[in-house]
Amino acid sequence: MSASGDNARYGIAEFIAEVKGLVPAGGDDPGAAGREAIGERLRRLARDPGILARTGQGTARQGTHGMDIRGGEIHKEPDGTLALMLARFPHEAETPVHNHHSWGVVCVVAGRDRYIHWRRLDDGTRPGYAEVEVDWEKTLDPGDVVHFAAPPGDIHSQQGIDAPVWELVFFGRDPNVKPRLYFDPQARTVTSAEAIRP
Repeated sequence: MSASGDNARYGIAEFIAEVKGLVPAGGDDPGAAGREAIGERLRRLARDPGILARTGQGTARQGTHGMDIRGGEIHKEPDGTLALMLARFPHEAETPVHNHHSWGVVCVVAGRDRYIHWRRLDDGTRPGYAEVEVDWEKTLDPGDVVHFAAPPGDIHSQQGIDAPVWELVFFGRDPNVKPRLYFDPQARTVTSAEAIRP
């Protein structure tokens, strides 16, 4: 069987080798078609026994967004591009509405996710002020993929449904290099904070 067959070994190394041919230099956004192609490969990687085994391990609390989010980085190039992460999001509370400073692709590995994509309406020129509204919302099951564009198209929130959800997330650039933007839709405010914190 060819290397692209469903029964062939397809792990992290194979995934990264293939996406290197899809992502422009510097981790720039490959566009919707490129993100969809990466999503197909991420869906295949999500079936890798090694990835699935990681979801059953007792991983330490990472503290992203100040929540009980677990998992972490699986791969990143030395220049900070092609960042692949496996993360567990809780079901007890929705994440704050936040950005990533990068385009990205998400694939559910285990559990179910309520994924909400937000759109920013203001021009970002007033410090501390932001207007955001729900752009679309999806319920994601294992193997389901969503993707988001480079800023300002990288704003979302999410929450596990009935139980924690495990996801593979691939970013063009490491989203944790800069402080994230956190949006309060009701108060129409935006603040900046490090993503990983106690």
